[in-house]
Amino acid sequence: MEESGISPAEAARLLGVSEEEARGLAGSDGRVPSGAIRDRVDVASLSLELALELARAREEVGRLSGELGEVRRTNLRLQKEAREGAEERRRLTEELLELRAVAEERLMLMERVERIAGVERDLVEAEEELARLKGRSLISRLLDR
Repeated sequence: MEESGISPAEAARLLGVSEEEARGLAGSDGRVPSGAIRDRVDVASLSLELALELARAREEVGRLSGELGEVRRTNLRLQKEAREGAEERRRLTEELLELRAVAEERLMLMERVERIAGVERDLVEAEEELARLKGRSLISRLLDR
């Protein structure tokens, strides 16, 4: 003959509930039917699975929160580096423009120096020509005497 159920004390131990709660599951004979235990075990197992899934979900949320924090820190660092890079590019552009202006000024000065050198050459040639002409006039005066 099949046993119709177990004692409330045994059911409480199996289900992990108080004996009083197990008595609430008992039938008219004072024993807890095996069907009620199976149903409770299924609910308990489902609750355990849900609790485990909830714990895994919380761990995942924690992990993702940590990753989000890291992504935010990285994003802030990259934004700062981008701003610094833009500032450096601006500074280098200004420096390049200054160097171009200095180079243009130097080129203009070199052109002026070349013109002055040409004028000096012309002056030297003119002085030499003048000296020759003076020498000729001195010779011609001497010869005329």
